[in-house]
Amino acid sequence: MSTTMAPVKARRSTTEKEQETPAWQKRLTSDRAARIAALLSFFLFWVLISWLFLRVPGPIEVVQRLVDEFSRGEVFGNFGKTLYRFGVGVALATVVGIAIGVVMGLSQLGRAFFESPVLVGLSIPAIIWSFLTVMWFGFGDLSPIVTTFLTSVPFVIVNVAQGVRGVSRDLRDMSTTYNVPLSRRIKDLVLPAVTGYVAAGVRFAIIIGWNGVLLAEWFGGGGGVGYRARWWYDANRFGGFAAWVVLFVGFIVLLDRFVLDRMIQRAFRWRDASA
Repeated sequence: MSTTMAPVKARRSTTEKEQETPAWQKRLTSDRAARIAALLSFFLFWVLISWLFLRVPGPIEVVQRLVDEFSRGEVFGNFGKTLYRFGVGVALATVVGIAIGVVMGLSQLGRAFFESPVLVGLSIPAIIWSFLTVMWFGFGDLSPIVTTFLTSVPFVIVNVAQGVRGVSRDLRDMSTTYNVPLSRRIKDLVLPAVTGYVAAGVRFAIIIGWNGVLLAEWFGGGGGVGYRARWWYDANRFGGFAAWVVLFVGFIVLLDRFVLDRMIQRAFRWRDASA
């Protein structure tokens, strides 16, 4: 009795399958194609709701309002004010967040001390901070700066503390055993290890802080992107309001795509290389 063995097909590797995939199919399934599809879907949805609802301005009206704002010289001056307030608030949040995050990561006592205030900061939305800061500090630059700081600093603290706790305990114990000074341990051991976590925390701080500064300008006046959007809203000219919405949303999307995302990739390049 003879037994016929079925031929066993050799398993193709992933690389071979990718080489056999047509070029047009690779382009259609790429990340770039997905981003373009998302933008087109959003644009078509925008056009559709502008047809269905008269109070929703369409793309053409929004572009006309943007051109008008640029021609009046309103864009650069107001954007400059917002970027100054935003930059100061995020810079303060980064410095303070790194310091507190390192303390929480290295010290159990520090973690117990700061844990509840950080949790409270995470739970309070930006709109509440904007109300409070305008009530405390009035109109001007201080309210948006403090709002940006308060809304963004908890995210830096949490990310940095998580990164510090992830540092090898063996290395930390060894540095303690050999009496390495605390300042050198932080500079040469902790901070290099948490660079990626700092970058991730700053990324969250920028995105959340951008919302905070706009809300503070909306309620607190004193110029800026949020103030100008409020001006058009109060005038019942929703095309102008939508134009400023497109401006500040487009700014943060471009900043995240071309600056923050590359910063994250660079900060975590050691992890990708080891993988």
